[in-house]
Amino acid sequence: MRIGARSILLIIAVVLFLLIFILDENEIDLLAGGLAAFAASFLVDDLGVDNRRFGR
Repeated sequence: MRIGARSILLIIAVVLFLLIFILDENEIDLLAGGLAAFAASFLVDDLGVDNRRFGR
């Protein structure tokens, strides 16, 4: 199983969304961070950054 940049960003988004339910403060900041990570995961996939290989 290969974990790429998109998977990591989606995991971050899920964790931030779960923290919104647990914490009572900074809901807006966590929501904004979760949405940003979710959007970035699609950008990484569309731009092909996740599939680039550097070096050989």
